[in-house]
Amino acid sequence: MTQWRAGEKERARSDVRVAIDIGSTVVKVARVASDGELLGQEFYPRDFDSGIARQVESIVNGSGFSDEEVLICSSANGGLRVGIVSLTEHFSGATLRNQVLLAGANPVFACGLDDHTGNLDQVDILIVGGGIDCAEGAPLEQRLRRFDASKYRFSALVYAGNRQYADLFLQLFPQATVIANPLSEGLSGKSTSVFDAIRRAYLADLVHKQGISDLRKSLSKTIRPTPEVVSRGFQRIVFNRSRIKALGPCMLLDIGGATTDLHYTTDVIREDSEEKALPGSSVARYVFTDLGIVASRDSTLLQLRSHPRLYDLLSMIAEDDGIREMYRALREGEFEPAPRLLSYACLFIALGRFANGSTSGIPSADLSKVAQILLTGGAAQILDVNVASRVVDPFVCGEGNPRILIDHCYRIWVDGMTWSAIR
Repeated sequence: MTQWRAGEKERARSDVRVAIDIGSTVVKVARVASDGELLGQEFYPRDFDSGIARQVESIVNGSGFSDEEVLICSSANGGLRVGIVSLTEHFSGATLRNQVLLAGANPVFACGLDDHTGNLDQVDILIVGGGIDCAEGAPLEQRLRRFDASKYRFSALVYAGNRQYADLFLQLFPQATVIANPLSEGLSGKSTSVFDAIRRAYLADLVHKQGISDLRKSLSKTIRPTPEVVSRGFQRIVFNRSRIKALGPCMLLDIGGATTDLHYTTDVIREDSEEKALPGSSVARYVFTDLGIVASRDSTLLQLRSHPRLYDLLSMIAEDDGIREMYRALREGEFEPAPRLLSYACLFIALGRFANGSTSGIPSADLSKVAQILLTGGAAQILDVNVASRVVDPFVCGEGNPRILIDHCYRIWVDGMTWSAIR
């Protein structure tokens, strides 16, 4: 049970709130004043014997705060996996993908309705969309009639396209759910229908898988997805609403056990990049679902072992003369790297894929424009600023290192939990 000083309890009655993050292995607890001051934090190993609901309720009960003064988020299940099938990849597809990301879920693939090969990667939700709401949509109708859902593996099917063809889609796929078209009657993409639906599904999935359903309702009703919280925290920095000052074009990498989340200002995208940011957007997000140090350890290790610049990476990290032997052992699968090395590998691989735009759905970036790189997440806590700077250096083309900030006190998470300026 958490121990709180009497003075803190007094302040709790006026302008202090408690923020709790339920992680896969650790529960973070922070006390935050209304002006954003971080008053203190505690970290508790997950109590798998008692269960997460009982553990969180015990923390809250011992805090002196009411349930209404407590904010909770979690990404302990790694996030929803979402597939997207759209009329056009660069507009309706990009709009759907952006709302999926903002809701904290992980887009696994994006296909066109003309792609008859499909994709057999298992996803929790498959979203089909495209077109504005209008009666003249013959191209969309033809493609919907030809759409073969058996080419995809999903748990739930959602239609988010031209509402004039919603009934047709339900006739073809009675098990589907229809939500409002995010493009509506124009091309602004301002509707948040997909964001809202995915966010609800994310939280329902989280509650079901993690035992959070046992939390008393006054606590569970306000829980948020952690990726959404970190996204809000990054936006708060970019919009100069944080105690962390933005120094110019910047990016954030949230390195965790299951994923590595990339948040960036869109002014770092190359002009010749095939992938573009949504018109009018100043920040964007991408999720590397195959980079992490626990749940995604095997896929990270596989990429590390076969990476053409593995020796360069080891030279930046290793502190002894055994680099050649470590390189050989890694290549041959005879060496099991420590979490610290895997964390640097997530950073190195993510930067390379962002710089080259070598992954579907991510633009290519000119990292020499980046003035600041923020590192957060559980895996980032074991990184060293000087070593991280060496890892970043090859990607900035000799233009000088951007400033590296490692968020050891989870300030970004706290900012996202306590900011109400955006949804």
